[in-house]
Amino acid sequence: MKEGNQKSNLFRRTGLVIALSLLIFIIFSSSLIFYFMLIPMAKQSTDDLAALLIFSSRTLVELPLENHSSFSDELFNSHHITLKATSIPNLQKLSINSPYIIFLKEALSKRLELKEIINIWVDKDKYLWVKIPTTSNYTLWFGFTNDRIGAQPSVVIIWVIFGGVIITILTSLLLVRRITSPLQRLYSATKAFANNQSITPVPETGPHELATLTRSFNQMTKQIHELMENRTTLLAGISHDLRTPITRMQLATEMLNKDEDPHLLGRIKTDLDEMTDLIQRTMEIAKGFDNASQETTSTDIAGVIEKLIEHYPSIRWNKSNTICRQDLNLVALRRVLTNILENALTYAGNRPIDIRCLNEDEFITVEVLDRGSGIPSDKIESVFQPFYRLEASRNRTTGGSGLGLAIVKQLCEANSWEIALLSRNGGGIIAQLKIPNISMVKKVDQERVKQKK
Repeated sequence: MKEGNQKSNLFRRTGLVIALSLLIFIIFSSSLIFYFMLIPMAKQSTDDLAALLIFSSRTLVELPLENHSSFSDELFNSHHITLKATSIPNLQKLSINSPYIIFLKEALSKRLELKEIINIWVDKDKYLWVKIPTTSNYTLWFGFTNDRIGAQPSVVIIWVIFGGVIITILTSLLLVRRITSPLQRLYSATKAFANNQSITPVPETGPHELATLTRSFNQMTKQIHELMENRTTLLAGISHDLRTPITRMQLATEMLNKDEDPHLLGRIKTDLDEMTDLIQRTMEIAKGFDNASQETTSTDIAGVIEKLIEHYPSIRWNKSNTICRQDLNLVALRRVLTNILENALTYAGNRPIDIRCLNEDEFITVEVLDRGSGIPSDKIESVFQPFYRLEASRNRTTGGSGLGLAIVKQLCEANSWEIALLSRNGGGIIAQLKIPNISMVKKVDQERVKQKK
């Protein structure tokens, strides 16, 4: 779900960038088209029409009277311009002057060498009329329809903008795909690596910067895997080398005479057992990542808790009728719960400890509540570090080895669980384990898909 939100945010930001780019493109391209294409075309078109009207008026004056009718017919058939020598009734001045009409007036006035701007009239049929004075004693009227105006700026702008929008969207999508695809692969790889899942090297494609970043990531993951393998090998070797002399020492203490100081022998045996336990926990830290590779099984979490607290009769189990069942790594769950319970028993003293399991919408939550001395807020994250202890004396009687919560943290990260230590009202700590409720997450996703449809 978080991944879906991140995708949504990424595409939302990309959409805003594309929309802003389109707006800038529309304004810029419209200005260029208007000033460098439409205006020159309109001026040229109106100048040609003005020249035709004036040439026609002068030609008509020079023709014999009997040829006027045929000339008018030829002008209409060839250029769709009506010519009349009489005044036209019910004419009104054209109130809305488009850029084309303005250019036509200017062209006519310039060619007729008039100081005032010539007027264009319109009749009841929306027919446009221009009055052209001649050297004779009469005036000629030339009429044409709006269709006679060849330039159509609005149509040109619409088609140019439409084409530009399509080209911009396609180009933007290609660029975004080229950038986001490597980022998405890198994000999936980093998430898988964080969850200790096996990953293959990410293809080093895309822009130069992203390809370099991916190459660095592949090298980093390779080095980290090699480091972890070397660490495990080193700790395994140290463990093996230490266990051999410890075993010999344990055998030696068993073979000592009964007359030896029993108190001293007991302390030696206790120290050897603690050393063995410390080595075992250290190996668990080293092999923690291997727990995520174990197969998951359908597990009744409440049942696991009931079996664990059989060994801890002082822990109170607040059992409810809530079903807490999930597919998970059973071995890791037992280890996590055991370490949390042991940690609570160590620091809670004789005060009560409670454990409960809640089946919520997205998580199955297990909480262990104690009334111990608590943990300072600035130390809560530190207690998850290996060998870290609030009590710095390292005395085993006042605390553990400092590895219990570190193992818990590592196992939770390896299985995509969440572990948190929360301060409890009235004193103490709430150890909260959250396990993703896979069935509920799938159900929510399915409902969202249905709503979108």
